[in-house]
Amino acid sequence: MKNILLSVMVICTLVGGALAGTLADFSDIEVSPDNYFETGSLDLAVSDSDGTHFNGVDVPAFWEVSDAWPCCDKSVFLDLENVGQGFQQVPNVYIHFKNVDCYWIQPKDYSVIWVDEDGDIVAEPAWAPGAGQAQILPDGTILPDYPKPLTEPEYVAELGGIAGENATGGLVTVPGIGLCYGEDCQLAEHIGVLMWIAGPWPDEDKPESSDAVPSAAWRMVTLPDPNGDGVTKLDELICVQIDLGGLPCNEGIWVHISLHLQDFDEEDAYTQGLIPTTYFDETNDIEAKFDDWPTNALQKDGVRFDMAFELLQ
Repeated sequence: MKNILLSVMVICTLVGGALAGTLADFSDIEVSPDNYFETGSLDLAVSDSDGTHFNGVDVPAFWEVSDAWPCCDKSVFLDLENVGQGFQQVPNVYIHFKNVDCYWIQPKDYSVIWVDEDGDIVAEPAWAPGAGQAQILPDGTILPDYPKPLTEPEYVAELGGIAGENATGGLVTVPGIGLCYGEDCQLAEHIGVLMWIAGPWPDEDKPESSDAVPSAAWRMVTLPDPNGDGVTKLDELICVQIDLGGLPCNEGIWVHISLHLQDFDEEDAYTQGLIPTTYFDETNDIEAKFDDWPTNALQKDGVRFDMAFELLQ
């Protein structure tokens, strides 16, 4: 019995020693500290033709046009730059005309005719604004849509009357095309829009001003033409995102946008059903001078709009 117990003790000692040797093998632990995962950014900066940058809420109005005339063209040049970081997938940049609103302008000459929405002459209202002021007064008061002040040629074009004399001294009477003001925002239908872009260029290569852009670098942007007349009008771009293509980080493009006030041709009025028949013969020099008389209907009208510049991934 004594020999058996001694043998068991020897075996346990050997096993314990073997386990101790196994647990005492070499080991090593490495630690990677301060790991992080940060996202990139899209940040669009807008600059004017001189390269002055605007960002956030300080982007100004680029069109401030008063006393425009038929065929008046006003162009602006913009620099759109992606100043964000990261993004292997190139985002696209868009321009969006929005919040288009028409209004009338009080003529500086007070010898005007005031009419209601039916075209009936009414007395000058007590709230009539001062000379040259628009429908919203300086104190923020929003005036009613009507009565509306009409200059003499505007009254004739919109409501009909004597447009002038012919070669023999006879009076030329024209039909009216209706009041050009209201929910349809008719002035926006006569402002053509053209757009070109150049670039993109990396920041270090981009021309510092629009004048420095090579003429060959400009390419025309295809705009929607729902009427098929070859001219895109301002009212046709409402709620349309105009895609200007990809704009990688730290690169920019130059944009040239032209707004052009067009004639309101008599044939257009006829086509739209505003008058019953074409009224003058364009091949007759005497009558041709009256051919664009509907354009007078656009006098002292205005249109406001916002522009959104969007960079989307």
